[in-house]
Amino acid sequence: MKSPSKKLSNIIAKWRKGRKGQFVVYTKEGKRFVVPLYYLNHPIFKVLLEMAEEEYGSNVNGPLQVPCENELMEYILCLLRTKLGNVEIGEAISSIDTCKGTHVSSNLSSLQCDSLVERVP
Repeated sequence: MKSPSKKLSNIIAKWRKGRKGQFVVYTKEGKRFVVPLYYLNHPIFKVLLEMAEEEYGSNVNGPLQVPCENELMEYILCLLRTKLGNVEIGEAISSIDTCKGTHVSSNLSSLQCDSLVERVP
């Protein structure tokens, strides 16, 4: 029979992992987001991963962290979940005033929301 502390450790370990078909990403402030794997195909996540590599290097041990603030990550996920027409990502991001300022705006300004949103049946 497992001890109560071992059971609790197992529950916590399972909780920390993303579910099948999802991955976990942390913002620079440490907030945890569970994200569908298919978001990795979107240009905005490719840019975020490139930014993470520039910021933290490619040989980082530990959880995946992106160099943005919580509000920006929440906004990006909102854009990916909904269809906002032809709103430019760069314009939307600049209104939040987060995440490395011009670096992010310049990287994302050419992306259109339509190109980021995968239509879910």
